[in-house]
Amino acid sequence: MKSLLLLAPLIFALPTTSIFILLPLYIYPGTSASAWSNATAAIAAYPKVQWQVIVNVNSGPGGTGYPTDQNYITAIKDLNSYPNVQTLGYVDTDFTHRAYSAVVSDIDTYASWSGYTSANISIAGIFFDDVNNTASNAVNTYMRNASAYAYANVPSDITPVVFNPGSLAPTTLFSYCDTMVEFENALSVYKNDTTIATIPSAYRDQSAILVYNTASTANVKSLVHTMAIDGVEAVYFSADCCYNTLNGALLMQLAAAVQAG
Repeated sequence: MKSLLLLAPLIFALPTTSIFILLPLYIYPGTSASAWSNATAAIAAYPKVQWQVIVNVNSGPGGTGYPTDQNYITAIKDLNSYPNVQTLGYVDTDFTHRAYSAVVSDIDTYASWSGYTSANISIAGIFFDDVNNTASNAVNTYMRNASAYAYANVPSDITPVVFNPGSLAPTTLFSYCDTMVEFENALSVYKNDTTIATIPSAYRDQSAILVYNTASTANVKSLVHTMAIDGVEAVYFSADCCYNTLNGALLMQLAAAVQAG
C-alpha cells in the first residue's frame, strides 16, 4: 500500500526542486484575489518551485456544493492557472473526534468542485488537519479510511493527501498519506538539525516542517538548505502564528531558498 501512495510526491518532485512549499492559505482572498497576491507573486516568480496550497473557506469547504462567494471562485481559479501549484482542500478531523460522516461530506464537496463549469476550481488533494498522533487501532482505522476515501473520490490524476498532527506521528500513519507534518511550531522552538533528527530518517522524504512566528532576521535560506540536505519533503515559514497574514518578502525568501535547495 505504501509504495502506491508514495507515487504522488515522487511524480510531483522529479522535474523540479527536491523540496516543496506547503502553504496554509487560510486568509480571505478579497476582491479579485488581492489578499492572495503575495502568494501568487512568489508562485509566478519561481516557476520551478512546487507549491501545495491549502484552501480553507471556513474550517473546510464552507458548506456543501460549489462555493457561493465569487471571490473564492476567482482566487482558486487563479491558483489553478499555475502549473507549479496543486490546491488541497482543508478537512478538520478534530483528532478523530469529528464524525467520520462529516469528514466524508467535506471530501465529497471538494470533489464536486471539479464539475463547476464557469471556472477551474477543482481541488487536487486533501489536507487533513488536527490528526491524532496517538498510536492506536482506532486512530489508524479512522485515518486509513479517510485517506482511502480521498484517494478514491477526489477526481485528480495525482491526489496528494497530507496529514497534519503538527508533531511526531506513529510511523504506521505514514502508510496512509503522501506527506506528514511532523513539526508545526514557532521558530523559537525549531532547532534545525536537532529537530530534523527527531523525524525517523526513513520517513523524512514524506515529512513537512511548518514554522511560524518567523522573525525578519531569520536565515531562511540556511534553514531550508539544511532541510533539503537532510531529505525533508516540504516546508513553510510564516511571519505570524496562525496563517492570518501573507508576508510577501518572506514568501519570496522562502521560494528563493527552496529553489536553491
